Amino acid sequence: MYEKEVRRTAEDTAATRAALVDAALFAFAREGVERATLGGIAEAAGVTRGAVYHHFADKDALLAAVLGETWEVVAAPVWAALDAPGLPLGDRLEAFALAWLTALHSDRRFAALMAVSLRAAAPSTGEKAAGFHAWRDRLRTALRSGLPSGPDPAAAHLLAWLSGTALLAGHDPALVPPADTRSVRPLLGGILL
Repeated sequence: MYEKEVRRTAEDTAATRAALVDAALFAFAREGVERATLGGIAEAAGVTRGAVYHHFADKDALLAAVLGETWEVVAAPVWAALDAPGLPLGDRLEAFALAWLTALHSDRRFAALMAVSLRAAAPSTGEKAAGFHAWRDRLRTALRSGLPSGPDPAAAHLLAWLSGTALLAGHDPALVPPADTRSVRPLLGGILL
């Protein structure tokens, strides 16, 4: 009996923390990190303000959790398109670019994360650069075979496109190209040459 109660408490604690991170993501995207309040985030998550402080020391710690924990979960389906085994590189790149644009247009969590990432004063420039380096390295790995010019130039151009479309989505989603093959083929044509 005691074990079951402990497990339920651990599950409840994890669920509360996840609800706070999700509520903070949308509050930070909607209101900005500076104007969003911990009380408002707690209310949106359906918990008390004390629950926020149980899990996070302050708003900066909550922002760090939003940026550090949400990226991999939200972006996983997009990266899965690039990592699909057995498909030719051109098909994987097209699926990846289309998944990226689709997520920017239709995935509320993805778009909110873009907005928060662009507007947040933290993390430091070094941390942001480390994130871009990690993306570039992941792109290099995926592009390692099948490119006559090697993966480095293609990874750099693809990273610039990802960053540019993310910037557009964070400021005005209407500027993001539509998620169709006509929008991604010019990009892919330059990369696959």
